Order: sequence, then C-alpha cells, then structure tokens
Amino acid sequence: MKESSDHTSISEWVNSIENGQIRSLSRAITLLESTLAEDQHRAGNLLKESLARLNATEHAPTIRIGISGPPGVGKSSYIESLGMHLLSLGHRVCVLAVDPSSQLSGGSILGDKTRMDQLSTQPNAFIRPSPSQQVLGGVTHATQSIMSLCELAGYSIILIETVGIGQSEGAVADMVDCFVLLNQPGSGDELQGIKRGVLEFADVLLVNKMDGMTKSLAQQTLQSLQSTSQLINHSLKNYQVPILGVSSTQDIGITESWQAVTKFLEQAIAEGFFEHRRKLQQEHWFQKLCEYYWLHYLQAARHTSTVRNALVKEIQSGKKSVVEAAQEFSQSLFSKD
Repeated sequence: MKESSDHTSISEWVNSIENGQIRSLSRAITLLESTLAEDQHRAGNLLKESLARLNATEHAPTIRIGISGPPGVGKSSYIESLGMHLLSLGHRVCVLAVDPSSQLSGGSILGDKTRMDQLSTQPNAFIRPSPSQQVLGGVTHATQSIMSLCELAGYSIILIETVGIGQSEGAVADMVDCFVLLNQPGSGDELQGIKRGVLEFADVLLVNKMDGMTKSLAQQTLQSLQSTSQLINHSLKNYQVPILGVSSTQDIGITESWQAVTKFLEQAIAEGFFEHRRKLQQEHWFQKLCEYYWLHYLQAARHTSTVRNALVKEIQSGKKSVVEAAQEFSQSLFSKD
C-alpha cells in the first residue's frame, strides 16, 4: 500500500514537472542533490519515472551547453547575455550554475541568481545555483540527472556553468553537446594560464572583456590564440574551433558566439558526431552513478565501517602503512567469508 501511494505521488510530481511548475522542478532537484540515505530511494523512483516519461512522449530536443573558464573571467555575465539572446530567439533557457561550496555547511557561497539579476526575472528562464560539494569543476553525481528533469520541464537550452578551470572540465565536456571555453585577456601568450589539454575540450573558444581598459589586451589575446589554433586537435574531423572576442557588458559578439555554437552543432549532427557524443554521455552517466551508489552503499554498510575503523587505528599506531590498509580493506569487501 505504501509503495502504491508513493508511486502515485511520484507520478503526480512528474506530471507537475512536465507541466512546467517551477516549484516542483526545484523540489525534485533538491531531492536528487540530497546525500541523505532516506532520500536516495525516492530520488531513484522520481528519476526512473521522469526518464520513462521522456522516452514515451515526444519532447523538443534539448541542447546542452557547457560554459567554463578561470575564476573572474566573467562566466555569469556571459551566460546572462547569452541567455537573454536565446530568450529573444524563442528558447526556454535553464541555467545550472555550480557555486563553490562552504567547507562547513556544504551550501552554495556565491548564489548565481544575484549575478544574473536580469535573466533571473524572465518567465522562460530557470536558474538553479547548486553547491559544488567540493567536487572539482562542480560536476556532481546528480548533474546529468538534473538535466533530464529540466528537459522534461520543456527547456530547450541548458547552460551549465562550472566553478572554474581544472582537470574535471573533461567531466563537463562528457555530458554536454557543446563546450564553450571563456578566456581572460592576457591568457593567450603561449597559452599562458590555460592548459593545452583543457583547450582541446573546447568546441568554441571565446575571449571575454573585449571592452574598456581591457579591450587592447583582449585583442592581443585573441590574436595569440588564433595564431596557435593549429595546436588544437578536435575530435570532429575537418572542424576548426572558432576563436571569437566577446564583451558581456557591452553585448559584443554574443550573437556571433551563439552562431558559432549552432554551426558546430549542425556539422556534428550531419557527421554523426552529435549522436556518438550523446551515446558517450549515457555511458559516462552510468559510470558516475555507479561510482556514487557504490560509495554510498559502502559507507552505509555496517561491517565495512567496523573494518575501516580498525584499519585506521592500525595506521595511526604504525602497525600498517596506508597502502597496506587500503589493500586489505578493498580485499575484505570481496571476501567470501
């Protein structure tokens, strides 16, 4: 009886999300982000029902765009300008803005809605600041699940803003259809301040702050990046990564940057790259969820905590090295005894 009533409430919840009720979508995202054991089962049922609904009904295709860059490059300002442009084209825009997390509470520190005051008031825009939970780049186990809920809610464009540059930007690139990398003025000389490997994730490269006192330096950076564009090896054959200058505050290059994204998507779709990338997204999503559930069940299991605590004491007393203890703990998980 309990399972039946729970299923009914989940179905009603999914219905309200599909009908575009923001409060229901926000509550669902909070549930997916929860690390509480009692929320995990309900979150799984909600996601299962939502995915079934997506597969069973026709929904307009949702494009997922990852936007990254070093701290201070102006990601939020660019996203707001781009979001307003997309709204003018008739899109419904969802922004998943990952904030740095507090070490104490785990909650968001900055709150991107305060930095996107114009976009946040638009009826066809939804901005969701989410704590990074100390995950590099801010991509948590729930990010891709949340994108599915936003797709069910009818958003045609999903913009994912990451915390900043780092090795986890590859994780962002693995879950979006197009990855846009913003660069600071002064970061172009010999690719200074930007890892070449991160550049190779980019489908579109932008130099922000092409205005005011930074305009001259931004132009130099743009030219420097353009001169080294041959170093960027893209996975899509015969595709040259566009490198453009933009100004979020002066609304310079925003339209052109979106045209660059759409041009990339058109070529990716025509050559089967888009479909291939979507299949890889499913694979990476499966892997990330497996890792999350594995750690969750591992931490929740009583016998593992006993073994782990005993090994920690042996490490602290000097009886075992960290390597020995880790190997012993891992082996104990698969012991037949």
